[in-house]
Amino acid sequence: MEREGTMERVDRADGARSTHRRYEDLEGQEGRQVFFRPHRHSAADLAPLAASVRCELAGATLDCPLHDVSQSGIAFRWPAGAPVDAGQLLRLSLRFDDHEAFRGVVKVGSVRRHAGATVIGASFQEFLLDVEELHQLRAVRGWGAGAPRLELAQRPWRVAGGERFQALVSELRLHFEDARRELGELEASLPWEVLGGPPNPARAALVERLRGGFVADVVAQTEAIAAALAEVPGGLANPGARQWSLRHLDEHLLAAPSAQRALRKPFGYPGDYEMMNFIYERHFEGPTLFARAAGLAFVATRAPLAVRCRKDLVRDQLGALLARRAGSHEPVRVLSIAAGPAQELFELFQRLEELPAPLEVVLFEQDRNALAHAWRRLHATAAVRFPGRLRLTFLHDSVKRLLRDPRLFAGLGQFDLVYSCGLLDYFQRATAVVLTRRLAEVTRPGGRLLVANMVDHPFRWVMEWHLDWSLIYRTREELLEIGAAAAPGAQGRILEEASGANPFLELVPS
Repeated sequence: MEREGTMERVDRADGARSTHRRYEDLEGQEGRQVFFRPHRHSAADLAPLAASVRCELAGATLDCPLHDVSQSGIAFRWPAGAPVDAGQLLRLSLRFDDHEAFRGVVKVGSVRRHAGATVIGASFQEFLLDVEELHQLRAVRGWGAGAPRLELAQRPWRVAGGERFQALVSELRLHFEDARRELGELEASLPWEVLGGPPNPARAALVERLRGGFVADVVAQTEAIAAALAEVPGGLANPGARQWSLRHLDEHLLAAPSAQRALRKPFGYPGDYEMMNFIYERHFEGPTLFARAAGLAFVATRAPLAVRCRKDLVRDQLGALLARRAGSHEPVRVLSIAAGPAQELFELFQRLEELPAPLEVVLFEQDRNALAHAWRRLHATAAVRFPGRLRLTFLHDSVKRLLRDPRLFAGLGQFDLVYSCGLLDYFQRATAVVLTRRLAEVTRPGGRLLVANMVDHPFRWVMEWHLDWSLIYRTREELLEIGAAAAPGAQGRILEEASGANPFLELVPS
């Protein structure tokens, strides 16, 4: 045993060291505090317990607010005008909520003024109050006041009338849990290069297997859940249904890096160009095999599928326009609004051996990072593959100015094709009409304006509850009404993409 100052260090049998103070070195209080007195607890200290003091005096019952209490005595406010003297015996009861802590005789020790009121200090006679019991009661009552009640009906995830919805969500959770375990076991058995190296046949086979089984089942289950949610009172607005889904599915859905980005919105808004890149190309990414599988499932659901389908539609429409103008010396002029990564142009240029006609494209985007990304992908194509035939203009400006300045594109002339794929989803009707009008004004007579807007779809509950990603959904009729209000003289119709969830309003100015 070694001594270090006032400490002793003892080697224990298990080899560990323990330290403790020597009794002769422990210190107490000094001065007046050396005389121990039981600690006094104010009424506020014992909250949320509600204290009540009831005294009997000359046949009357007086209710006296508690000031403080200790093991040996009590202090309480005394009613103005009621007689009382030091040394007097009083019979009283002390209660905390419905618990009677004391009933009996006290002896008045002091009568003093405090904060404008008379306060009686009295000692219990042959009695010590069990303060520890009060502390225990306070702890239980305090927990009950600050926590949800234990009754099933009070649970935030309670969904009255949602049994089918709850069952389907629970099934999906179990499916995720089993898949996480099974894919973890598979990952542990695979060589690193299958998932971490360059593309290889084993990875391609794994992706194909996941798409045909796990992914297809997840997509089918999310759509079945959407149908069941329609039967729940309040539907998407039902708070219990939302909590049920968050508790069961959140950790599994958010295993996908794409879903994580959608929720976190690192650029401050949903659907940034990196999010679009996940939807377009980066389908099998993540720190674990389960995360990669969850990412495959995420991009296969209806809304991401619609994003790819609307991109395909614009790509094919632009290709058809170039084909119709084949051999023309006049350039085909195109304006892309909220261009993002410009995936439709990137894919079109990869498919074409040569441009049938000269092409001028203006890409408008308020996110500088998105424009920089699009420039990196497209600039080399313009310079190397189609020299003198393709002209790209990258226009960095705000959507606010787009809506407020009718002359924003004045120096650029008019366009044969103008398109906006995702902007209308975030605008109220009046703003949507203004945007559509601005774009119709720069579309040449006989040219085409394409404006897309999501309609309600079965992945909406995941977007709104788990990804905090809300859109303004419209019917096809509402889209046509916006077109009629924005450009009364234009011919309007609905153009459908393959998923059925993201139709376009097509306007042809006369």
